[in-house]
Amino acid sequence: MDIRATKRILLFKHGETEENLRGIHQGRGIGGTLSDQGARDVHASAAALAEAGLEPELILHSPMSRCRQSADLVSARFPRAAVRESVRLAAKDSGHLSGLPRRAAADEAAAVGIPIHRLRAPGGESSEDVQARYVDLLREVSEAPSSTTLLLGHGGGFGCLLLWLMGHGWDRYLEHVPASGALSLIEVDPDGPHLTLINVPPAELPGVLAARTAS
Repeated sequence: MDIRATKRILLFKHGETEENLRGIHQGRGIGGTLSDQGARDVHASAAALAEAGLEPELILHSPMSRCRQSADLVSARFPRAAVRESVRLAAKDSGHLSGLPRRAAADEAAAVGIPIHRLRAPGGESSEDVQARYVDLLREVSEAPSSTTLLLGHGGGFGCLLLWLMGHGWDRYLEHVPASGALSLIEVDPDGPHLTLINVPPAELPGVLAARTAS
């Protein structure tokens, strides 16, 4: 099937950041700065999309600086695309946990005796909250007129969304979190959205898209 012949939603994970390299949980409290490798990953995935003829009409991105940087790199490849910010793609509001080592959230959840996906820092969000707004946005985009929409967001948010799409439980969350510049593809038909590519890394994306276009 020619993947250019149907409505598509692309889930594009922002590039690796300097904070990722330091093992810091960024959340919504830290904007983040792309590392050199993160920028290369975004370039590579955007180039693979262009080569496959998958040009987005609309790019929606998280307001965090790491996603704005990534969106700038992607939109340079697709200058005809409309580019908009969406707060529903924002990183998790982790409250006082932003800026701490990644293990801090797990330690806090264990201390209060709740599953980590239900942990909600004061004034912040749980992973269930993040999943709800990512799903809400997906449903809206699925009904919008654009034939190809690119959602540029966060590993945590996309991990939550993929769990929902695949009907998996929270115990499998870490399996679904995409790496730097990874891409998933959702195709939409009258029965709703269908996940057809899952977290393909930049190095593998050209071959995967070429194979699907040719099949």
